[in-house]
Amino acid sequence: MDKETFIRVILAAALMGGLFYAWQAWVKPKPEAPGEGPPAPAEAPATPGEETPAGPPAADDQAAPVGAETYPLAAVGAEEEAAPVVLGSAAPDSRFDLEAEIHPAGAAMRRLTLARKAFFETVADRELPAAERKPLHLVGPKAAEPAMAVEQLRLRLDGREGWGTVGLADVPWRVAEVGDDGACAVFEVDVQDEAGAPLATVRREYTLLPRSAAPAEADAGEPVPQYELRMAVEIVARDPRVAQGYYVLHGPPALPREGQRGDDREAVFGTWAQGQVEMGHVGGAAANKGDVPRVGPDMAWLGQRDKYFTVVMIPLVPAPDGGDVIPSSRPASGTFAAGGTIAARTVTEGRSEVPLPAVRLESKAVPLKAGEPVRHAFVVFAGPKDPDLLETYYSGIGLDKLVSWSRCCSSCAPFFAPISRLLLAVIEGLHAVVQNWGVAIILLVILLQIVMLPVTKWSATSMAEMQRLGPKMQEIRQKYADDQKKLQEEMAKIGGFRAFGGCLPMFFQMPIWIGLYGALLVAIQLRHSAFLPAAWIPDGSLFLQDLSAPDMLVHWAEPLYLPGRDLIWPLGWIVGAVENMLGGAEGITSVNILPIAVGVLMYVQQKIMPMSSTSSANPQMQQQQKMMMRIMPVFLGVVLYSAPSGLCLYITTSSLVRLVENRFFRHRWLEAAKAKAERAETAEPPGRPARAAERQSRVAGRKKSIGERAEAWIRRKVDEARKGQGPGKGRK
Repeated sequence: MDKETFIRVILAAALMGGLFYAWQAWVKPKPEAPGEGPPAPAEAPATPGEETPAGPPAADDQAAPVGAETYPLAAVGAEEEAAPVVLGSAAPDSRFDLEAEIHPAGAAMRRLTLARKAFFETVADRELPAAERKPLHLVGPKAAEPAMAVEQLRLRLDGREGWGTVGLADVPWRVAEVGDDGACAVFEVDVQDEAGAPLATVRREYTLLPRSAAPAEADAGEPVPQYELRMAVEIVARDPRVAQGYYVLHGPPALPREGQRGDDREAVFGTWAQGQVEMGHVGGAAANKGDVPRVGPDMAWLGQRDKYFTVVMIPLVPAPDGGDVIPSSRPASGTFAAGGTIAARTVTEGRSEVPLPAVRLESKAVPLKAGEPVRHAFVVFAGPKDPDLLETYYSGIGLDKLVSWSRCCSSCAPFFAPISRLLLAVIEGLHAVVQNWGVAIILLVILLQIVMLPVTKWSATSMAEMQRLGPKMQEIRQKYADDQKKLQEEMAKIGGFRAFGGCLPMFFQMPIWIGLYGALLVAIQLRHSAFLPAAWIPDGSLFLQDLSAPDMLVHWAEPLYLPGRDLIWPLGWIVGAVENMLGGAEGITSVNILPIAVGVLMYVQQKIMPMSSTSSANPQMQQQQKMMMRIMPVFLGVVLYSAPSGLCLYITTSSLVRLVENRFFRHRWLEAAKAKAERAETAEPPGRPARAAERQSRVAGRKKSIGERAEAWIRRKVDEARKGQGPGKGRK
């Protein structure tokens, strides 16, 4: 394989890699409903504890033997269910950033809402007064399962084989205490044996923290956001027979879908490994297939995330001076958590049955003594995946890894993360000046194009070299098609391999493109941020009013669906994939103009770009190029049709800048390169023949090394001395 063929293979691989990246990042077919049996009911989800009546974790933190004998216990709560308890406030002027609604039924969290001063549900709410905006629920009132409920409690009694078990998720708990400041509440329930004798009391504590005071070194007077909810489970044995106990705790349910296309909702967990926390994630489809790892006792946290937000539970450890703290390193004996499990729950969204991940946390079996409470404390972080926030306050526990800088490949994230982080910082800096995220993206495009100007010029110069040498290279290929060694020698003589330098600049630009794509995906600042003022937009349009959503030049409420989803495979799958690209799981709800503009600009750019002489001399390659010119703009327009308008704005601006660059700069670079090539082909100017010969290597197409130049200089001096010439004589 010659070098030209090798470079073509590399370019083809890069193109295929880019298409695969786009497929993985944007074209995600909707998962099908499970084929075996009906979905689990919301009130009784299938859990590992129910599937296998196992005992608690053993003393060495390993899972208990499967098939341990169990017997029922009874739960005694309130005679009448009390009203829900609301902690904190979502009001824009409150001192809280969260509002939690705790129901006495199961002492479970039925609603967890972000304050409306920063986050709200739809882009239309942005124009409303802050107090009238629809709040954004991280745990919604219509969630498939209650959050943070004690699903199952098990107690081991002296003198009895096996474990007593009782479910506490549907029992009305007693409201034991509600704080005067509306920030804390305590719930209780009693557990009895079959004869009605009290065995233990279980207490649940919820404390919502207000916003912290602004740090002294901060320039702005804004308080630091507070997205923490403190939670505790306490077991108090009432009977001397109670020897051990453990429980299974519901985690947060899957978050609401964020965005039209692509489902970013996943179960996430962190585990301690080699002194730091490594993150794992499982989507609903993988959980539905059972392709999930078991989270062991090295677990640092467990929860859910979507594109912009996350809710995770962090087990705390006792502090030396009292209280409970987030561990900054793996505790020697671990935490009270024995691990976690991830299963799937099927819900209906649009026309599809979608599996969503459901998480459970299992505690270790702890010894119990009558009258001595055993308390397990958690921190529940519920808020935005803001890189600055997570890196500043939660990097020790690894929550900063919740920000995925690379969607195509998790192993690529360490390489692209610094690039994405830098580009996001540049966008934030530009926004601080212009106060518009769309304008900041446009300025970033112009800035990057200026930085890449030398690389672009190099590419244009190499293209001119390709055009000049194209006929000669084609002639050499045909003449020495059967002699690869001679072919390489002749190509080296005319400098043909150097002409392919024009293909290399794209490899310098690809990391920037991918890094910027990752930055725009994680930039929560773009969520509900407008590019054009709302006053400029006519009624019935949301054009560029949300840079994290499609541009929506025209939109409608009732979704449209493509016919043919019920056709045989693969036709039905292709229709579903195209429908997913055009509108996502909720159907087609808008006409988007920016993706169409991207395709048109790409086509125009291909038309005005000169075709390489190599391909023009080969009819087959010329036909392939024409076919790609027709297909790629259409493909790109379809793939980007429901992509975030911030990304489309970047690509559109970049295409326009390249068109201007081609119009005013590229032809000058090409002319200068051709003139330089013509001068190089002329004879060496008189007066410096010796020096020119010194620089020419014995090998065609390569300059002499420093050693060869020194040897030639010494030989010239010796020759001058033999002829009786002094230094400098014989030269004018």
